[in-house]
Amino acid sequence: MPHQKRLLELALRDYKAERIEGIADIEKQIRGVGQRSRSHARPQQQANLQPQSAKPARTGSRLTPAGRKKLSDLMKRPWAERRKAATKK
Repeated sequence: MPHQKRLLELALRDYKAERIEGIADIEKQIRGVGQRSRSHARPQQQANLQPQSAKPARTGSRLTPAGRKKLSDLMKRPWAERRKAATKK
């Protein structure tokens, strides 16, 4: 039984990975990145294509320094509790 359970877990993991890859491929096609170029687009689609404004690449984090400090403090508490529990054992 444990062997069959392990096989099912592995099959499920592979299935999820394939789904994620498939979704990523579809999203690339939606964004226009992929196999089809504009020259291969249908004529009616070319008429609807409008130049998109170039968005600057987002750099850095959206967290403010105060937010980063608050998040750091919030995460330190559970880690401290885990370390304390580990030393008691």
